[in-house]
Amino acid sequence: MTANDGYRCKNKSVQRGTCEYAKSEKIIPASSVTTYSNNEAICPGNTDHNKPCGAVLEKVIPQKKLPWMMIALSSATVLVFAVAMWLFLFRGDALLRVDQTSFILSPGQSTKVEVFNDGEVNLQLDNVEFSSDKFSTEITDDNSAIAPGESGYVRVKFSENAQDSIKGSMTIHSNSAGEPVSIEIIGNAKPWRVAEKLNSTSTILVKEKG
Repeated sequence: MTANDGYRCKNKSVQRGTCEYAKSEKIIPASSVTTYSNNEAICPGNTDHNKPCGAVLEKVIPQKKLPWMMIALSSATVLVFAVAMWLFLFRGDALLRVDQTSFILSPGQSTKVEVFNDGEVNLQLDNVEFSSDKFSTEITDDNSAIAPGESGYVRVKFSENAQDSIKGSMTIHSNSAGEPVSIEIIGNAKPWRVAEKLNSTSTILVKEKG
């Protein structure tokens, strides 16, 4: 038994009278209580009939006090968790934007597609998907993350061994809010046909020497 041990009396009997300790709900110190061999503690108070109470007491288990270091650590843990949840729920989104909606490539030709981040957090480029395997690109660590308000580039190449012209699309997958962004892409396997067509329809007159 320690100095912090105590007892509570619940005797509020009408016939025997209400105990003074039960009425005031005071904790009775262990030093004021007689405990018998069966571990029953008897109330030392008097009832409002001016008679000894003698009721069996209920032991009060004192609350353990946590060390201040543990309290501080628990509070810090709760604070860190709350901040993490706030950042997760209200941190904003990345927002991918591409101004170039289509482009044409000749065999072996490559071009850079500029990608803008109009969001509030870093834009993470995951991968680029093409509708044809004749187009290719490579995302490196240097251009995989784009800071808010900044832009980066994705280089796209049309296969130099392409035999047929292809009209397809490229889709950029990222952590941007909304759907992935798609761009029309045309692989012109025979670009010289354009030049031939222009020559055949030209209206430029060539002056002959007399």
